[in-house]
Amino acid sequence: MNRVDRIAGVRLVTDRPTVALPPVSPPIDVAINDDDFVPKGLRAWAGRTADGFHVQGLVDAEGQTFVTCYLNGVCETLEIPVDKALDAYLHPFAYGFTLPL
Repeated sequence: MNRVDRIAGVRLVTDRPTVALPPVSPPIDVAINDDDFVPKGLRAWAGRTADGFHVQGLVDAEGQTFVTCYLNGVCETLEIPVDKALDAYLHPFAYGFTLPL
């Protein structure tokens, strides 16, 4: 059976799908840099961004560590003990961040 012989509306498994996917929109360019949410006197030792959520691990000249989070226009920085800094960077909401979700 070829395409001419088919009854209207009948599809074969080998037919190409006719579902049209919507065009993929380009990623939103976020005009933010480290200076927008890193308090002065601190240096970033790690940073990541995902879906508008920005996290940075910070250290000051004395070696005290901080974690800064930025979400929905709100920035929050917490002082974190040195031995918990990496864990707080990876899981900031477990350490008391109160950013609006």
